[in-house]
Amino acid sequence: MTFLISLVVLLRADDQQWIKKELFKEARQEFGSDAEQRLRDWQDLYEDLRNEDEDEQLRAVNYFFNNRVNYVSDQKHWGQKDYWATPYESLTTDGADCEDFVIAKYYTLKELGVAVEKLRITYVKALRINQAHMVLTYFPTPDAIPLVLDNLIGKIYPANRRKDLEPVYSFNASGMWLERMKGQGIRMGNPNKLDLWTGLRLRMSAQGMEI
Repeated sequence: MTFLISLVVLLRADDQQWIKKELFKEARQEFGSDAEQRLRDWQDLYEDLRNEDEDEQLRAVNYFFNNRVNYVSDQKHWGQKDYWATPYESLTTDGADCEDFVIAKYYTLKELGVAVEKLRITYVKALRINQAHMVLTYFPTPDAIPLVLDNLIGKIYPANRRKDLEPVYSFNASGMWLERMKGQGIRMGNPNKLDLWTGLRLRMSAQGMEI
């Protein structure tokens, strides 16, 4: 009986191991123990939030990435004008730009069970700094004003309170939309036409993560 109980505990632990075990070893070998620890902290975040409601999942995931990874431009970090990093790459190299923060939050929330239909990777114009920016938007219902998860501002606000952001377009794994402040926007195609999105999906798949 004791053996059976131990086996069940091990199987449950394995179910919770949503990051491939090999990645911890790779992170330590290539980037050091701090990189491995950031992955383990991400694993712990997932386990802590699995049974929480969506409001708490949004708050905690937004806080984790905003405070656990440093902002670094793609040009400085990757030597490229634009590169969409996987969550593994962002955490192990301790660097991300706005797109990478959004990708990591989107993937984590999806894995926690938040429906993809509620999540949008959203391009905006950040008016205060006069440049293109990316945020994650969350629609509690299809016609709702979405909530905005942003690496520039720690607190989550409804989109109509973010007067500093001008929405342009958004996408998730199932589609692309011309954006607006309320509701789903105007559907405009398939995200797989975006080369950066396709490249990201391939690299994530190789890391055992399907976005």
